[in-house]
Amino acid sequence: MLLWSCCLVAASARAQWVPAWIGEWQYQPFPRSAAPAGVRVAGDGRSFALLDAAHDGQGHAAIARFESDGAFAWLRERAGSFRMDARLMQDGRIAVVDQFGDVRVRVYDADGGIAWEDHSHAGLLAAGPRRLAIGAHGDLLIPAIDGEDFVVIRYTPDGLALSAWRWSPGPEDLQVDDIIATPDGGAVVAGGGHPLSGGVLVIRFDAAGRVMFHDRELGDHGTTQGLQGLVSVEIDAGGDVIAASALENASGASQAQLWKIGPDGTRRWTRTLEHPVHPSMVVLVGGFALAANGDALVATDLGDYGALRVVRVEGQTGEPLRIGLAPIEGMPTGLAQAPNGRLLVTGIQFIDSQGHVGVRVAEFDARPEPCRVADLDTRYFSAVAAGSAHGWTLAAGTLLEGISNDAHVLRYDADRPCAGDALFIDGFERPDPERDWPR
Repeated sequence: MLLWSCCLVAASARAQWVPAWIGEWQYQPFPRSAAPAGVRVAGDGRSFALLDAAHDGQGHAAIARFESDGAFAWLRERAGSFRMDARLMQDGRIAVVDQFGDVRVRVYDADGGIAWEDHSHAGLLAAGPRRLAIGAHGDLLIPAIDGEDFVVIRYTPDGLALSAWRWSPGPEDLQVDDIIATPDGGAVVAGGGHPLSGGVLVIRFDAAGRVMFHDRELGDHGTTQGLQGLVSVEIDAGGDVIAASALENASGASQAQLWKIGPDGTRRWTRTLEHPVHPSMVVLVGGFALAANGDALVATDLGDYGALRVVRVEGQTGEPLRIGLAPIEGMPTGLAQAPNGRLLVTGIQFIDSQGHVGVRVAEFDARPEPCRVADLDTRYFSAVAAGSAHGWTLAAGTLLEGISNDAHVLRYDADRPCAGDALFIDGFERPDPERDWPR
């Protein structure tokens, strides 16, 4: 039975949720721009913002380090960025991958020095935001498409290129979307098959690169509708893989669904996340994570710029348990999770008739009950978030501040009482779907 979270905003009790600090990076020549592509937080609270920076007529893959109090430390970049990602390594260094023809890898030490780099692997990096994983033994794992193969490009922490893991379904137009390292030293890779009929694929490799299983989900007829059909994967404590994507349904609309796969490839369950007004309407995946007990947490987008929302799905059965609605509207762009189980949905909303969009964020606890919200609309056009023991860290590109788009890193706390200053929780009364869900 689906339980609903119904919340009443209490204006008199509402306090402005402000960051503890804001760090800034500016590139002086004009024109310029800086779009956030990722943010990583070290154990000591230092932050690394991955930026798609454009200046002097050229795109650049840039990584900027900020101290634990937000002070800017350094920025390193190289021209020719396309797709990119960055991950902290187990020894405190940070690895950056990007696409410029071939796949490029560069590892920086804590002071911004280049530890090693390589660009000898052909392939197209993942279309989703997770393009690099750190393996159980510290190896770098990079998902790509090479011809008609899914490949996992591998390096030791010291930069030795290892043999790539490969699997192919046969002649097919493929796209890789996501990767997650597994505790046994292997990895799970997910991506799309042929966009008109191939659905989405999940492949699990063991530590020796052998394929443990490959799974294909077709939905109604296998159409993924491009980037709307990106697939994300997570692995639970029992070794089961849970995947989330949106495939075209029989009515031609992208419809979110989840499915769970056992370590041997057995399909545990498959669940469609239906729109509450009509089951044939659009529902997209705006972010995906697992709770500590293996339940799935999905930021869903109904295509209406309505309330930012999170759905919790029971991990053992796929049964939807609860929907949390935030008292702020927007289209979800990501879902971050903190060690204490809190969730942060990043989103955007149109702010003027010229097509400008602004950032909005909503915090939830793991049930999910809404906690706090922040409207950053005229300051930032895009933001990515990470949760850590230090709170929420956002990397954001400025919109209407300054001469052009600079980059900011913001730090918010993630441990205030959820039902405190921001809003009051009014039980679990089921709201009117026409009034409360879509808008």
